[in-house]
Amino acid sequence: MTTTLILHTILALLLLILPFGALYLLDRPTMKPLAVALTKGFVQLLIFSLIAWGVYKVDNIWISTGWLLVMAVWAGFLVINKCKFAIQRYLFPTCTGLFVGVLLIGLWLLVAVLPIDHIDARWFIPVMSVLLGHSAAMLVRGLGNFVTMLQRNRGQYDFMLGNGTSQWQALVPFMRTSLLAILSPTIANLSALALASLPLLFCGMLLGGFAPINAFAMMVYAVLGCIASSVSALGITLVIIKYINRLS
Repeated sequence: MTTTLILHTILALLLLILPFGALYLLDRPTMKPLAVALTKGFVQLLIFSLIAWGVYKVDNIWISTGWLLVMAVWAGFLVINKCKFAIQRYLFPTCTGLFVGVLLIGLWLLVAVLPIDHIDARWFIPVMSVLLGHSAAMLVRGLGNFVTMLQRNRGQYDFMLGNGTSQWQALVPFMRTSLLAILSPTIANLSALALASLPLLFCGMLLGGFAPINAFAMMVYAVLGCIASSVSALGITLVIIKYINRLS
């Protein structure tokens, strides 16, 4: 088994000949950053896989929740890094928004929607992982758009406050553009999602013993959960930013 796995891994790594060969011919300086990025990605994937396996084996709801918290903090770091924001200003709101937003929607799916008797790691890990991954990707767009638009239109914000408008009302235009920044790509990419990611999920559930109609329903639940969790994470993040006065 181990020998076969090693052989298959080597055969899979041979696929890298194509991108590295193309870079060797067209853009050699990019080869090193690509190699570094791939190495870091493989190491992170190995670490997170081992952690998820440990959580799965223990199968304790509190440990599973702790795993989600750790993953939310890590995702928050990635969001702040991609948005190029100050960590000390935005890390806490971002991590909290991701954790609470994903946990709320995930628990709703696990408790009220999915046909399961009790919550265990076998369901908790994949559901929360799908929601967290999508929410983090969308939060990069939403939070980045909110902060950027607020900085560019600070005069409009201050003008509205100076004329007696409440802070919430003054923030509505920026929150609207932030919301559209996460919903518009989701709506636009639903067709691509149906062609790429969801068939993999569908086939995986069929292999796991699901009936076709149940597998289809699970895909629908996953899409709806991703949309709801991304909006929830963004809303909680913006509320925290507002209440801890990080808008100055």
